[in-house]
Amino acid sequence: MSQVMIIVFELGSPEVNSARVTKLIKNNPKWARLTDSAFLITSNRSPAEVRDSIKVALMPGDKIFVGSSPAPSAWRGLSDEISKWIHANQKE
Repeated sequence: MSQVMIIVFELGSPEVNSARVTKLIKNNPKWARLTDSAFLITSNRSPAEVRDSIKVALMPGDKIFVGSSPAPSAWRGLSDEISKWIHANQKE
């Protein structure tokens, strides 16, 4: 069953591998970019499997967190488009 997950990362050299990390995250059929280094995705995979699919682009010292993000959530300052994505995909 598909679930919403949050991916947060911190790259030591974003100018080197940010595009690669972002591309791997965007390979998921449904995603929303929350900030420069945080995404929501939907996936049938486990958080560890999602992490492993992205870590091939990480360099030593880079950090990543992938976790389940069930409803409810709260936010401020996100676009209407992102808010609609969250409401449509993160169901209780």
